[in-house]
Amino acid sequence: MGELTNLFSESNNPFLHYRAHENIFCKSFIAENLARYDCSADAIKDKIGIGLKTWVGGDDQKVAEFGKLKGNYAGLKGLDLVIQIAKYRNERIRITKNIHGIDIMIYHIVKRIPKAMQILEGAFDYIDIDGIKLLTERGNKNNTYFTDGKHTYHFSTSKNTLYMLFDDLQEVDVFNVDIIDDPYQYLVSLKEQSSILTTKEEKDVCYENQICLRLYSYRNGEKFVMSKSGLNQWNASGRKRNPNEIYIPYPIEDRKSNEGFFPPRDTTFNLELPDKTVISAKVCQAGGKAIMSNPNNILGEWLLREVFEVKEGTLITYEMLEVYGIDSVVFTKRAEGEYAIDFSGIGTYEEFIENS
Repeated sequence: MGELTNLFSESNNPFLHYRAHENIFCKSFIAENLARYDCSADAIKDKIGIGLKTWVGGDDQKVAEFGKLKGNYAGLKGLDLVIQIAKYRNERIRITKNIHGIDIMIYHIVKRIPKAMQILEGAFDYIDIDGIKLLTERGNKNNTYFTDGKHTYHFSTSKNTLYMLFDDLQEVDVFNVDIIDDPYQYLVSLKEQSSILTTKEEKDVCYENQICLRLYSYRNGEKFVMSKSGLNQWNASGRKRNPNEIYIPYPIEDRKSNEGFFPPRDTTFNLELPDKTVISAKVCQAGGKAIMSNPNNILGEWLLREVFEVKEGTLITYEMLEVYGIDSVVFTKRAEGEYAIDFSGIGTYEEFIENS
């Protein structure tokens, strides 16, 4: 890819789009690509979560954005501000690890230097909140610098973005990149030589049959989580309920636009969770308005206790989902009776609707 730099740039620093980096890494190492789900890890392999980054120039790089939470910290400054941001950062990492069954996290980096690429790796840590100290000699009204004793960070209030100084990276490899003078002619010559075919194996792992469902409802234009249904079904009135009873809402507008995606109501199907656990699930309730595990406590036990790590009796709110960085789920149909579910970032549902 670096050899094709002149398609996009006149620099002698090889060009590598971050999406290409993610795809190349996952294809090379047969890793699962998580980048589209807007979580803290971009890929996962053997319970290792990998943050994939590529850059040119300085090592002070973006690691997280919190624009959707701005209302929660807009009035904070100094130490109070960075402690709140650090908590948000740690929550995102925790939720990502719990959802996908990740044991450890690392950063894998392609740093592009003149006519070469460096492959670097480094620690992907929680921020040690107890060890936070402001670096008052640095920064300005829009940037607050701090350290936790392991890494140096700064938070930009104008961009609502957390940056980290990657100053402890280990070089894994470095290689020269011979940038092709005329990549256009090169591509034309390739087309003349052969046709590019997609193999059956590649098709088998390219699932396009997906729907997105939201974990929230609307009230007066504001997003909220119902207190007695959906993720809080355990709190519903009537019969005594299991404290882990939840379901994924399947509203009528989504049912109409995705008719036939799921089996008929009360017909069980296999559902693979992001950590590769397979459970039984079904469409149920009046009109098929809910997707629930079978039995109905299995999904909640995993999501509420293992992923969110909340105590029994804790109401899930939309504000909590904002901190966790997820508010929707994506179902993938792999075959008849075989499905997978992934939890997706804020705004994913709207993007699905807009692009469908």
